[in-house]
Amino acid sequence: MDIRTISNPGHMDVLQVVGDGLIVEFLPEKGGDIYKICIDRTNILWESPWGISKLGNRIDFCHTSKERWLQSYPGGWQILFPNAGDDSYNYGVMHNFHGEACQVPWTYKLGEVTDTKVQIIFSTLLYKSPFAMERIVTIDEVEQCIELKESVTNQGQQALYAEWGQHIAFGAPFIGPGTRLEASARSVESYERDSELSRLKKGVFSWPIEDMSCDLGHVPSGKATDFAILKELTMGCYTIINDKMDLRVRVEWDVDTMPNLWLWQEFNGLQDYPFYGACYVMGVEPNSASHEAGLQESIQRGEAIEIKAQQTKTFALKLSWSSSMNGSHTT
Repeated sequence: MDIRTISNPGHMDVLQVVGDGLIVEFLPEKGGDIYKICIDRTNILWESPWGISKLGNRIDFCHTSKERWLQSYPGGWQILFPNAGDDSYNYGVMHNFHGEACQVPWTYKLGEVTDTKVQIIFSTLLYKSPFAMERIVTIDEVEQCIELKESVTNQGQQALYAEWGQHIAFGAPFIGPGTRLEASARSVESYERDSELSRLKKGVFSWPIEDMSCDLGHVPSGKATDFAILKELTMGCYTIINDKMDLRVRVEWDVDTMPNLWLWQEFNGLQDYPFYGACYVMGVEPNSASHEAGLQESIQRGEAIEIKAQQTKTFALKLSWSSSMNGSHTT
């Protein structure tokens, strides 16, 4: 597999891995984001309207950390750490929306490189908290998978609490009318973003949902905007199936670390800031938090991850792909 750096004036540098039928792109200077996963030349991840242009003045006029996060959001796949969701004041500092890890630069070095397999080791130090982070990404074209092994080390002198999540956003044409989501959950909590365009009303429901008119497991043909959290997972896995493309994407992870699955569905429904209707995305996101209120809420609920002084916590995830004719594995 070939590895190259793409530099364009006014844009962030892209670290690109190219195989026979696979392209994977990273943004080392912004969180080490996985920006694209192109399978047979089709990117399965979502790209935001403003892409990967340099941040510059785009974030100078932001009044909140959520605005800053959204206006620097290129789409793709981010690490959320040590906060997920709303701002949270802890340990003498305000932790920004979705945490610091996906905003700071990461360095990288190459591990094993063969004709069909590449290993890249990303690392960073956070500023607002004494965490050292490492993310080992292994891309295997023969096995048709991307494996992540993440570690977080508390280099401070006291135990700290954190939230940890994977912000994986899938886009068209992989996501489209008829695309299905299968997940190993027993219940779902809906937040009902819009009284007219949210298919599932606010509340807690059994999963899977039997009523097709509000079934978040099927991508609708019309506009919709929904946010929900799938809970009571029997195992850490989900599958997204697009029969028209003959493509099945399966994500498996350490469910003990991330026992919840955030589900963000924005199908051209939200007409206001920041996307003004130009957003067609489905985020399916393992997370330690059972809510979106931030770290302090997780501490109060007793579900925050405790990382003691000098302790290292680890997490593993695997994304794989195959023909949609191979059958279901998540139920």
